Amino acid sequence: MGNLYAPTSERAKALHGEKPVELDLTAIEEADQIGAGHLEIVPRTYRVLSNNFAAGEQGSDVDLAMPVEQEAALIQGGHIERVGAKPAKKKG
Repeated sequence: MGNLYAPTSERAKALHGEKPVELDLTAIEEADQIGAGHLEIVPRTYRVLSNNFAAGEQGSDVDLAMPVEQEAALIQGGHIERVGAKPAKKKG
């Protein structure tokens, strides 16, 4: 699952264009690109699934710009889901 990034450096704009782009970066790649000033995470909308999430009340939609590692942990933990994302298929 990729994250949405805005190119911020001339190098990144030459590689990806001027508009936000979805890239499938590892946590290390993401940190390197953001730290070097090439990319910036674009906020996306999430639905809060848990009553134990500080960014919003259960059932509400919140706009957050999260690193891929943090997003993955919160989704896997059942705290949030991407709005518009297809629900995971249940095994069984």
